Amino acid sequence: MMRISWKIFGISLLVFLVMAVSAAFSIYKIFKINGELQVISKVFAPLSDEIAQVEIAALQQELHLERVEKLEAERRISDWQQVPEQQLGSVDASPQHPQQPGQMDHLNERIQLEIGAMEQRSAEVEALLARSKQRVATAQGATNSFEDRLELAALTPSLVALERQHANFHSHSLNLIRTSGLPENTRESLEEQLEAEEAQLAEAVDELRRQISEFTIKSIADAARHEQEALYASMTATVSAGILALLLSSAVIKGLLRPMRQLTEGTRRVSEGDLSVQVPRLTRDEVGDLTDRFNAMVEGLQSTQKIKDTFGQYLDPRVVSGLIGERPEAVAGEKKIISAYFSDLADFTTISEQFTPSGLVRVLNRYLDLMSVPITGRQGVIDKYIGDAIMAYWAPPFCEDGQQAGLAVETALENQLRMTSFQHELPDLTGLQKNLPRLRQRIGIATGEAVVGSIGSEQTKNYTVMGDTVNLGSRLEGANKLYGTSILVCERTRDMTHGIAFRLVDRIQVVGKTDASRVFTPLIGDDPKTPEICGLSEEAVDAYASRNWIKARSVFQKIADLDPTDTIAPIFSNRLDLIERNGVPDSWDGIWHMRSK
Repeated sequence: MMRISWKIFGISLLVFLVMAVSAAFSIYKIFKINGELQVISKVFAPLSDEIAQVEIAALQQELHLERVEKLEAERRISDWQQVPEQQLGSVDASPQHPQQPGQMDHLNERIQLEIGAMEQRSAEVEALLARSKQRVATAQGATNSFEDRLELAALTPSLVALERQHANFHSHSLNLIRTSGLPENTRESLEEQLEAEEAQLAEAVDELRRQISEFTIKSIADAARHEQEALYASMTATVSAGILALLLSSAVIKGLLRPMRQLTEGTRRVSEGDLSVQVPRLTRDEVGDLTDRFNAMVEGLQSTQKIKDTFGQYLDPRVVSGLIGERPEAVAGEKKIISAYFSDLADFTTISEQFTPSGLVRVLNRYLDLMSVPITGRQGVIDKYIGDAIMAYWAPPFCEDGQQAGLAVETALENQLRMTSFQHELPDLTGLQKNLPRLRQRIGIATGEAVVGSIGSEQTKNYTVMGDTVNLGSRLEGANKLYGTSILVCERTRDMTHGIAFRLVDRIQVVGKTDASRVFTPLIGDDPKTPEICGLSEEAVDAYASRNWIKARSVFQKIADLDPTDTIAPIFSNRLDLIERNGVPDSWDGIWHMRSK
């Protein structure tokens, strides 16, 4: 009986042969790709560059010709100015500015210089075209591809035609220069012929460039096709090798004795979810080794299943890692300094009635996706989604201690900016093109002590944060409705955040707390009025709290004048109007007591 090792060797050999055939075909295709790339890099790309240089040199040649014609015209005028008065017929026709000595020589010298430059540009064109023809001829002799030889052969007539057209243009240019003394109508006829030659030269350049471009595109397409064929061949070979290996392996397994049948039974039990299987090792051959590996695999599956069970109870993988591997003691709960983050869409319940059920789902999914990326990207932990509301927090060890507030505020500011792009996506998400609602996001952030730990039943758990700080963050989110703001933060959040300007909004007492809190809103942008508004807000709120109504009204009016779009100053102005009409309530303490969540 053939040993198991020989059977495995036979399977490996067959798989190797299949893969070897695939590798040989891939190498052949790579060779073809390399050939196409060689033609592009060594022929078409340099040819494109050389044709561009030919065009530049031809344009420079035309420029020098125009300068020669201009200088010739100046010389003819100078010759006319030197005709004696008797030949001109009257004193009035005599030149007003006699020709300076040596000026004619200077003109002649400049003409010769321009003609020499024109000849030099012509020589450059001829040299470039000769180099291009030599490049094409060399590539024809070097390539093994019949198609490439045909393409390269098609370029030679175009290069020859371009060379001939340039020679015609150069010849007509010299003829025009040599016949400068001919009558004007004759010169005009020559100039018209020269312009026709210029147009034909440009057409020849364009035609050659078009050919090179077409051949380049074809070579790129051929290279892509070869690459695709190589990829398909590799995929086919891989699948074939896998199927072949499975079929042959099945044949080997069928011939194994009792130990293998025990392994088969054990595999069946594992596939049914029984991970308590342990198959005893009965032999010392390859099957015995396989038994040991099978048992090790079952142990690995047990660990994997434990991770999966735990992972299903938590949202953030970092929480899972801490609970299972690094910090299992965190389950019991710990007190930490956290920043609690709450966000919600203003009046979304009413707005959502305009959407179809599928449109509403698309809007919510897209919104939560856009808003979640900055949270997790800045080391925050998303605790839960409640409809369009998001609860998240920043706490060690998920972020560096002391950075909680700054990261939360930066996230809030970025999410406010993302609301603009989200608004632009609403037509595609909802299918509505008109009467789209304007979505506004409200965010509340509170920083302080909270208990971080795992709560829930034996079946389902949640790793979350609890305490007054969390309650305050939720209430600040709702308080935005009162002041027309988008973001409100507590004083401790403001104190722990650096590099961001904050404006004092009010002193409030939220539901569920007996102490008042000073609340702020962050200001973004580089508005030069920001520092002044921040200072005036502190002054105005302090004056209001100390019952200095005149000063408070005056300062709030200054804020309104600085920023006509401000929503906070008008609120305090209305409060002052009520106090002025109805007097100060007996229970008034300068704190706004929120009666609802």
